[in-house]
Amino acid sequence: MSRLFSLENPFMQFLSKVCDMLILNVVFIFSCIPLFTIGASLSALNTIALKLVRREEPYIVKGFFKAFAANFKQSTIVWLLSVAVFLFFRYDYIIAASVGGTMFRVIQLLLLMIILVFAAAFLYVFPIISHYICTTKQAVRNAFLMSIGHLPYTLIMFAYFALIGFLLTASTTTFGLVIAISMICGFSVTAYMCCILFNRIFKKYDPEEEKEAAE
Repeated sequence: MSRLFSLENPFMQFLSKVCDMLILNVVFIFSCIPLFTIGASLSALNTIALKLVRREEPYIVKGFFKAFAANFKQSTIVWLLSVAVFLFFRYDYIIAASVGGTMFRVIQLLLLMIILVFAAAFLYVFPIISHYICTTKQAVRNAFLMSIGHLPYTLIMFAYFALIGFLLTASTTTFGLVIAISMICGFSVTAYMCCILFNRIFKKYDPEEEKEAAE
């Protein structure tokens, strides 16, 4: 019986990971409520998710808010700039789509490609901020370079989020299911899955001592 409830038991380890995911998800959702804090929340979410991937067993709540405070200014700036950039290109895309004509179709296609490039960098920028000490300019630059340099991983993440987008728009049933899962564990599980990929990417850039610690 004692072995059944031992922390070395795979089942208990699984339950512990599930609890971590549930707690992390709740903390993340509540920290996003002011909206302008979403950037800092994403950085903190990725900090804890990467630690879980590397089996560093972090204190979920304490670690989350420590990372939230540490990266608040930089993450908030990046978040607000990202929103402004996406709104700008989205507005231009709508205008090009409404005008019509061959020329505007070309412009519409170019804008879509630019949006996709920015979206790819957006996937990387907050994990980079959460993992590396760098300036905002360096974080954004590295996000673009990594998203292109590790294109297969970027496409996997795009496919995952495209599937979520499809389920959100497929029917009211799938929409409700996605929202329900998101409120329970969706955000934390998504961050964990993405950090499995980011862990492989970051190992190539981490100092040797950090690589050994992660392994």
